[in-house]
Amino acid sequence: MANANINLSGYTGTVVERMLSLGYAKTKTEAIRLALFQFDQTYKLTDEQAFDNLAGKILKEVDSGKMKTRKFALKELD
Repeated sequence: MANANINLSGYTGTVVERMLSLGYAKTKTEAIRLALFQFDQTYKLTDEQAFDNLAGKILKEVDSGKMKTRKFALKELD
């Protein structure tokens, strides 16, 4: 994970300060992480993005011949 220095002011700064003062978070970094987590829970960005990235990568490899596919029998799954 990359590090970043962010200067929060105005509305966003106030929200972070309120999160701290009300005890939702102990640090500004934690408050930002919680806000991002809640945003993702609402909009489901990472689940779709992770699936899209993985599925796209697999399909490209199959199309280019880098990844081979084969038929299998259900008994192979036991």
